[in-house]
Amino acid sequence: MSRYYHDCKNNIGRPVKIVTRDGKVHRGMIERVNNTHVFLKPMSSNLGGYGYGFYRPWGFGAGLGWGVALGSIATLAFLPFFFW
Repeated sequence: MSRYYHDCKNNIGRPVKIVTRDGKVHRGMIERVNNTHVFLKPMSSNLGGYGYGFYRPWGFGAGLGWGVALGSIATLAFLPFFFW
């Protein structure tokens, strides 16, 4: 299991900034965590520069947000709520 699994699992509902090993930046609220991925719920208004556009309430992954592989995380930072 990834070293970030327990940090993410214990902080569901908190805003985070994740930087992956390939340099991509992901911002959102931790919605759920499984053994391989952390799922982020982006802000619906796209404030904070999430980068993936709006939150789609339909189609594949509806209601789950976007998944980031735990093994690809280089940096995990918990953000204050006023950041958004």
